[in-house]
Formats: sequence, C-alpha cells, structure tokens
Amino acid sequence: MAKQLREYRVLFERVASGQTADTAELGLRSKLGGVPNWDQGDETPTCPHCQQEMVFIGQIDSIEHDSKKNPHRVGCLSKNQHYMMGDVGEIFVFFCFECLHPAAVFQCG
Repeated sequence: MAKQLREYRVLFERVASGQTADTAELGLRSKLGGVPNWDQGDETPTCPHCQQEMVFIGQIDSIEHDSKKNPHRVGCLSKNQHYMMGDVGEIFVFFCFECLHPAAVFQCG
C-alpha cells in the first residue's frame, strides 16, 4: 500500500467579485478557480484527446511549509512534513470538461 498522508479538512471561502485568492505566502497558496499562481511560468496543458487548452481547477501548495504565518507549519528539520513537495512546490490541477480528462502539473521554486 502507498504511503498514507495525514488528513486535512478543506474549508471553502468564496472570494468576492473583483478580488483574488492569490497570495505570495508560501504554504498558503492553495485555492480553487481563478488563474494559476505559477512558480515558474505558464504550463497550462492541452487535452490529449481534443487538443483544447484545459481549464484550471485549482492548486495545492506545500501546506506544511515552516513559516511563522502558516498555521499548519511543521518544523523543516523534524522529518514530519507530509506535504512538502520539493522546494515548497505546488500541484496545479486541470480538467477538460468536453472529454472529461484530468491533468496535473508540478512546479517548485
């Protein structure tokens, strides 16, 4: 069986019209919708079936980044970080609503 990560509950908070959920705070950049907050430049995938650009669904940050502002921080020297992906990396999730095909892109600083 693959490694099982500790669980976190995700609470959704709608962002008011004209505002954005984007933040530069490492470990706190997870979000749904809007546009990707790329670390290294746009890597929006195209659907392998219809060749159309895929729709951005959301991004998952390294939520245990050891930062004073992060309520979920885990000491970087403790070896107890489950959600540190590379150098505070993020996973970007995309979906083709026409072909029902998902895709993910990983980037880190």
